[in-house]
Amino acid sequence: MTGIRAGNARVFSAALAAAGLFVLSACSASPALTIGADAPTAVSETPPAEPGPGTIGEQFTPVVVSALAEPIPVLGTDERIHFAYELQLTNGSPSKVAIKAVEASAGGSVLQELEGDDLNDVMRVPGATDGGGLELGPGQNATVWMDATVASDAEVPDRIEHTVTVEMPKAQPPLYEKTIEQTTQAVGVDKREVAVIGPPLTGSGWLDANGCCGLTAHRGAVSPINGTYWAPERWAIDYVKLTPTMNLYDGARDNARSYPGFGENVIAVADGPIVAITSDRAEQRAGTAPGPTLTLDEYGGNYVVQDIGGGNYAFYAHLKAGNVFELEVGQQLARGDRLGLLGNTGNTDAPHLHFHIMDSPNPLASNGLPFVFDTFTLDGQVTSQAALDAGEQGKAYKVDKTNAGERANQVPITGDLMTYPGE
Repeated sequence: MTGIRAGNARVFSAALAAAGLFVLSACSASPALTIGADAPTAVSETPPAEPGPGTIGEQFTPVVVSALAEPIPVLGTDERIHFAYELQLTNGSPSKVAIKAVEASAGGSVLQELEGDDLNDVMRVPGATDGGGLELGPGQNATVWMDATVASDAEVPDRIEHTVTVEMPKAQPPLYEKTIEQTTQAVGVDKREVAVIGPPLTGSGWLDANGCCGLTAHRGAVSPINGTYWAPERWAIDYVKLTPTMNLYDGARDNARSYPGFGENVIAVADGPIVAITSDRAEQRAGTAPGPTLTLDEYGGNYVVQDIGGGNYAFYAHLKAGNVFELEVGQQLARGDRLGLLGNTGNTDAPHLHFHIMDSPNPLASNGLPFVFDTFTLDGQVTSQAALDAGEQGKAYKVDKTNAGERANQVPITGDLMTYPGE
């Protein structure tokens, strides 16, 4: 499914070097360094001094690391507690560097370790159509999508530490070796209570075709809006309803009525007022994405934004054209109230419901928040991206029922096939 995404952005960093020199400081206490392929074989034969008593050791770290937002732990249907967040890496040196590994840890335990293909799968350079690989040019930045997990509440840390392994063109002793294992500032864990809500749909056959926690279209939708990066779809779900034969559609692919979910009721997940609504956008032709013809507000098609309390806003998108339930801004909804019909409007290539929780009423200029459904049935799981892609092309989805059963207070994960209460 096509998620709600803004276009790629290219971020330019201020120049850090002039004539090949990286000046750490203008004062004489810090040297001017020549870093990279043209660096001298050695600056000094004298080994670096150890930090004295009461001093803090300092390390040259060519890559600056920060988190877009603090991770919020939440229990998934895989019975693991997930920390989905984004690390942003910026090469602060005038040399090209290679990112060899990224490790997340807490209390001496490794929570996630990425290197090689695993790292390449979740690291992206803004503006690069091919992902950009694992090298960063001078001033260039990249995002690494993290999904650290623990097994129980008792293991949820207060902070997550990171080690980023960077390879320079050559060593420059005594300042640094060719390979630098750099420690970064720890990222705090936000232990707020997540929203406990009901599902936005009823009945059986609902597939999470695009969600958390791998680098799906939703997780990858980190967009530059209003002068900063936002990740509104961090925990978003694209819902499609499957036929009894586990197919996405039955009939012509370009006919919205071939999709069993088209026209199904979409319901409020909790009590709360409507804060935004649009209902006059036309249906797209199924089977084809609209292309770069939409304004930012049109990406969601017809949608409803609902304030469900606690700083949580529910976003229901791609609804059918027409305000069939005569809703208006300010109207109070109760959990289970109908608010629209599943449609195919906005940035979509097939009828589906896009649903997510965010920290502001703005569908794109917001950060996505995790949530859990208080009760539902997990009917099985489509366990690979290849199987999801095959299903989107018209083949029957292959569903693994090993972990099927009743679930409570969990968030769905990409590939989950579910039945929700009602009808």
